[in-house]
Amino acid sequence: MRPIDWHTMWVPEMNPLEVILRVSLVFLFAQLVLRLAGRKELGRYSTFDLALLFLLTVCLRRTLVGDDDSLTTGFIALATLASWDRFFSWLSFRDRHAARLLEGRPLELVREGELVHDNLRKTHISQKELLSRLRSHGRDDLRTVRAAFLEPNGQVTFLFRESGGSSSH
Repeated sequence: MRPIDWHTMWVPEMNPLEVILRVSLVFLFAQLVLRLAGRKELGRYSTFDLALLFLLTVCLRRTLVGDDDSLTTGFIALATLASWDRFFSWLSFRDRHAARLLEGRPLELVREGELVHDNLRKTHISQKELLSRLRSHGRDDLRTVRAAFLEPNGQVTFLFRESGGSSSH
C-alpha cells in the first residue's frame, strides 16, 4: 500500500478558470440538447434513459476536468454546476419571461374530451400513450377529461369533468 499523496489529491493540474469555463459550456450545451429533446422525453425514465444518463456522465468527465483527478478540480466543477443551477432557478423566479424560456409552458393535449392533434404531433405523444397515462389516473375514457396538459417537466396533468367530486387529479 502506498502512502497518501496529499499534493496530488489537492493541487489541480488544470487552471481553475478553465475548469469553470469547460463545465459552464458543457452545462449550457446539455441544457440546450435536453430542451430540444422535448418535454415528453423528460417525463419518463426507462432503463435506456438511465443507461444514457450514466454513459453521458462517463463520456463528459474528461471534457469537464480533463485528466485532472484532484479533489479541488472536482469540487470546482461541482460548485460551477450548482451555481448555474442556482442562477437559473433565481432568474426563473425573478423574471417570468426568463422562466417561460427556461422552463417552458404547459401545452394543452386535450380540450373538453377532444384531442388537440396539432399539439400531440408537436410533442410526439400518440393517442395510445396519452390513454396509457390516463389509465394511470384510474380512467380510460377521454370524455371524462375536461383538459390535459403536457407540463414543462414532462408529466401529463389531467383535469377531469365534475362528477360529484373534485375536478382534478
